[in-house]
Amino acid sequence: MARCPNCGQETTGSGDYCQYCQYPILRGGHARQRRAQVLARRQAEEAEKLAKKEAEREEREKAKREAEEAKRAQEAERLAKKQTEEEEKGAKEAAEREAREKAKREAEEAKRTQEAERLAKKQTGEEEKRAKEVAEREAREKAKREAEEAKRAQEAERLAKKQTGEEEKRAKEVADREAQEKVKREAEEAKRTQEAERLAKKQTGEEEKRAKEVADREAKEKAKREGEEAKRTQ
Repeated sequence: MARCPNCGQETTGSGDYCQYCQYPILRGGHARQRRAQVLARRQAEEAEKLAKKEAEREEREKAKREAEEAKRAQEAERLAKKQTEEEEKGAKEAAEREAREKAKREAEEAKRTQEAERLAKKQTGEEEKRAKEVAEREAREKAKREAEEAKRAQEAERLAKKQTGEEEKRAKEVADREAQEKVKREAEEAKRTQEAERLAKKQTGEEEKRAKEVADREAKEKAKREGEEAKRTQ
């Protein structure tokens, strides 16, 4: 009876294989060598399978990453294209809206003009007067609008000049302040120079005074000594 190295069960079979898992059962030195070869071959096969699985897994992950990157690039391109289309659409809609509004204004102006002409031709007397009043009112409104636009333009020009004047005023104030500071620094420098000269003169006068006092004292002492000498001589 032998124990199967594969499933661990004791097999009573007389053949060279386990009666349970059909694993080769060899006996003696050749058996151990054969089992070692089989085990090495199985380990090599398992290592090869693992390496193959790892390579396949890495290949799948690489393909997955590349697919995700391609998807992100496509999404970015789609968003950029969508944004460009929306901007173009917005610009087109704005242009169309402005064109419609302009056409509407022109149509209304033409309609008012035609109405004024029709009333002027159809009516006499009061009707002509009313048509004239309508035309005059429109003229006044137009003149008023033009005056308001001119006023706004003048106001804008005044504000621009005011801003320029304020900027020039600020620049002048800065220049004046710098000039004042420069004059102040120069005055302080001159004051320090005068003070240094005054101290130098004062020091020179004191030194001359001390020298004169020393000379006078020495002359008095000399005269005193000479008087004492003369007195002793007498």
